[in-house]
Amino acid sequence: MSFLNTFFLLNDDINAHQSIPNWRISALRIILTSGLLLCLATALDTFSKALQLNYLWIIALTIGFTSILLLLLLASKRFYYSCAHLLLIALVLASLAMNLTLPELALAQIGSMLMFVCPAIALMLLGRRVAIFYALLNIVPFYMMLHDINLSKYTNINQQLPDANWYITGVIFVFFNICIPLAVARTIVAAKRLNKTTLCSNAYLKSKNDLYRTFFTESTIPKIIVDDMGMITDANQQAIDLLKLPNPLNHQQLLFSSIIPNFKSCNSDKQEQILQLNNTYQRVEHQQVTDSDFCVYEFHDCSTEQHIKDNLTAMEEENKRLRYRDTQTQLPNRDWFELQCNRLIAKYRKGFYVVVAQSANNDYLNIKFGNHNSQTITQTAFKRLRNDIEGPLLCAHIGPGKIAFILGSPNENDLYSALPKIKHILDKDYNLLGIKSSQSFLFGIAHCPEHGDSSEKVVAHAVEALKLANTNEVFSLYNETNSQSFLEKYEISMLLDEALQQGELSVHYQPKVTNTGKCIGLEALSRWNSPILGSVSPAIFIPIAEEYRMISRLTDLVVQKVCSQINQWTQQGFNCVPVAINISLIDFSQSDFISKLVKHLADFAVSPNQIELELTETSLEANQAHSLILMKTLQSWGFTISVDDFGVGYSNIARLADYPINKLKLDRSLISQITTSDRQQSLVRAIHNMCEELSIKCVSEGVETAEQVRIMADMGCKEFQGFYFSKPITPEQFFAHVSQKGLIFEHQDTLIKA
Repeated sequence: MSFLNTFFLLNDDINAHQSIPNWRISALRIILTSGLLLCLATALDTFSKALQLNYLWIIALTIGFTSILLLLLLASKRFYYSCAHLLLIALVLASLAMNLTLPELALAQIGSMLMFVCPAIALMLLGRRVAIFYALLNIVPFYMMLHDINLSKYTNINQQLPDANWYITGVIFVFFNICIPLAVARTIVAAKRLNKTTLCSNAYLKSKNDLYRTFFTESTIPKIIVDDMGMITDANQQAIDLLKLPNPLNHQQLLFSSIIPNFKSCNSDKQEQILQLNNTYQRVEHQQVTDSDFCVYEFHDCSTEQHIKDNLTAMEEENKRLRYRDTQTQLPNRDWFELQCNRLIAKYRKGFYVVVAQSANNDYLNIKFGNHNSQTITQTAFKRLRNDIEGPLLCAHIGPGKIAFILGSPNENDLYSALPKIKHILDKDYNLLGIKSSQSFLFGIAHCPEHGDSSEKVVAHAVEALKLANTNEVFSLYNETNSQSFLEKYEISMLLDEALQQGELSVHYQPKVTNTGKCIGLEALSRWNSPILGSVSPAIFIPIAEEYRMISRLTDLVVQKVCSQINQWTQQGFNCVPVAINISLIDFSQSDFISKLVKHLADFAVSPNQIELELTETSLEANQAHSLILMKTLQSWGFTISVDDFGVGYSNIARLADYPINKLKLDRSLISQITTSDRQQSLVRAIHNMCEELSIKCVSEGVETAEQVRIMADMGCKEFQGFYFSKPITPEQFFAHVSQKGLIFEHQDTLIKA
């Protein structure tokens, strides 16, 4: 039934055709299907008899009309009108064929009656014009029947099937009593459904009209209805009171434009305008009524909103005057600086240098004191430059911690003569939150017009040059080579970002051993073998990860891989030694550091006592209160805390006494000289003795000779790490070594390769 319903389109609710109703297609298919079955039955029944009597024209006609009706049925969905017309033509041709092939006049006249049904079918399927045409065409068979005209004499056919009267009469009978009535019945059903739908629509429209009147007349919002001529045809009481209209309107000719002359004509379906009416501001909303020439205007009191908007407009005008001021520091900003540079270029047509200065530890200051407090250094540096009589021109704050200024030096010699004086002024101590802070400024330099024909380009190139400045080369002059180096570093950062997303980085492990070579721990070290760049040294990609703020993602990846590796070793029956993971300043400063760390451990069922966290002194000093709380929390979870690279920079063990540290890793720079320098040996011994007093374990990092191991062991050092015992190795190499030799690493030459 579902197939019949779909094929004959018996449901009038869904119409897949935009211009043809379902019932017409359904009626066409009913006529074609019933006619096809009738022709097929006739063809099958007459085939053997016609073949015996050699009446080939009968076989050709029956099979031909059967094929025609089948093709029309298949094409009826896509080519409705063509199929309907061809059906009518087929009926005319069938009637004509009967007259040409039936020598018996009475039967030929019965066949002519087949054309009489064409007007009815045309009316159902194609409309009255086609029906009228076929009604006029029926005059021809009617005339032939009145005058007993026999067309079979033109075909010289003088024989017919013995039961021809049964076939002809039966075909006409079935066609008129079954085919056509079925189609008419489908049309009647469609008409009843349409009548029912019309009644429902009328009831719906009545309810909608009642609802519309309710919303319109009883609405608290003033509303009026305007026709396409601009005349007000209706208004509710609120609109009458607001616009002071006659009450009632009494069909008075009131033009909307005369009541509200300031309202602009609407060109869209929905539009709104703000107008002042009777000491109030009204937002007039215009909405075109669907399928109608009327539109509705609603009036919403927006006096309060308009007053606020007026105040905001006044504030915006004030902001325009402050456009060239930085909102935090209230100093001239980059827009102002570039504007003044362009004016200088246009007026004097002389070359000059644009210099951008920034503190070398700007990022550290932002993390330790916050961006707002660290801006104090920028403001102080700006004042120092402005107060210098022989100082630079056009000072401005062009970015976080960056100050730009102009030097009109005629050549590089004069430039590099003036810059050290400026650096001396900027590097003087600063007072930040009551703390004396020393700074070291870096400088990026670009020349106009050599490095750009506009201020935007020159400033951008100076900022780019600043990124390449460092403590060894504080003055960085822009050139294309440096720019290319910067681009290469940026390209590496892009590939590193993609590698972190894909998890391409691997982890190698360097054993931590006793003086006898017994492994008591491992340090996880990230390695990157890029498909594009090849093997990239950690000395290259780790600083880039820190500079481009990807170090936390790198740490997360290392922690995840370490936990996964520990889980794998445990499943293989190996009781893994603790693994140390390096934690950066940025990692340690994040509020969700512990939650992410614990989540990774929980995902792989790893205990905190299997993980050692190696921190730098910088991460501890960035926010001492936060660091102390965080370290105590980590130790309460069971993590081991160690300080890495002690002995670099301004290391001071007295400062570290305030923190709950488990281990202290002596940097290789301290260990490398203990065999040649007595003073260095004494220094290391003093550090080791102080660590013993504070119950802090010392780890000798970077040991490369047996002599270094002996000296440190004599001092009492219990833990060593370095190339003498083993380089960083893959997890497979470590497991293969442990499987055959156990946890003993006597010398790196004895390592078993996986």
